[in-house]
Amino acid sequence: MPKITADNSADIRLFIPVFLLKKLAKHRLTDGLYPVSLGITQAQNNYKLQQENNHSHTLIYCLSGTGKLVYQNKERVIKRGDIVIINPNTPFTFTLNKSPKIAVNSTSPEPQNNKPEHKVSSNIVYWVNFTGTLAHDFAERLLMKMDLGVAHVGVLNNIVSDFDHLLALGARGYTATNVIHAVHILQQALSFLALQLRLTQFNNSSNFDLEAVEALMRNSLHQELSLDTLAHYSQLSKFHFAKKFKELTDSSPIQHFINMKIQHACSQLDNSDIAIKDIANGLGYSDPYYFSRLFKKLVGMSPKQYRDSRHRA
Repeated sequence: MPKITADNSADIRLFIPVFLLKKLAKHRLTDGLYPVSLGITQAQNNYKLQQENNHSHTLIYCLSGTGKLVYQNKERVIKRGDIVIINPNTPFTFTLNKSPKIAVNSTSPEPQNNKPEHKVSSNIVYWVNFTGTLAHDFAERLLMKMDLGVAHVGVLNNIVSDFDHLLALGARGYTATNVIHAVHILQQALSFLALQLRLTQFNNSSNFDLEAVEALMRNSLHQELSLDTLAHYSQLSKFHFAKKFKELTDSSPIQHFINMKIQHACSQLDNSDIAIKDIANGLGYSDPYYFSRLFKKLVGMSPKQYRDSRHRA
């Protein structure tokens, strides 16, 4: 068990029983990543979280309040919306200080529309220790976008919801179904945080507007768009535009645009009886045979086969 102490009574801690940890480490649906222990503090007084010798990774998410992290011989201030990732067997101390009551509400200037409206406290901190065969990979995906294990993601309602669902495991009971569900909620939360860090870092270092580019693409599905046109719209060189676009989407701009066209074609095939050649023409493809070949390459079946399959699961 990880040696974590919480010096305050206003907290909730869940430790996964040893017998269950052994099963999680062997089960094919859970062995990749699973929680060892987790908790929340809503402390009004000083709160201290520390470890000396923990064989699992630790994640701390500060929903409100401020604290002090002593880690790797450095002292860092942790504030509302920050996350912390601590590698195994690395000592740290996190102290959350007493502060005036703060209402967490939707008027706060946080990124996205994921703003929790139900949390009101001077201090709210979630933490989870996790391990598994993929734990290092999940942690590295986060750490590569963090500053020595610390980053700001803001107040994210879906992450708060995920932690609340994890903590509800104590009330639901440690049945196989409940625990497997909790494991995948944890994986979902870590995956989303990695995505959020990537987007935040990119937005902070670039004025590239991906949403505007995608809006241009959606409004141009009826025609062709060249890389020159897209780059000019973004006021970047073709090289820098393509590089930045791929960093965010893992796809080239033109391939992304083609994927949008095919997705729109799928919607029309599912929801209308428009002739396939007219769908192709409406997407800027004057040759319906070329469109059909392109569609099959991306979807795995021809437009006709796709339409014919719309009433089958």
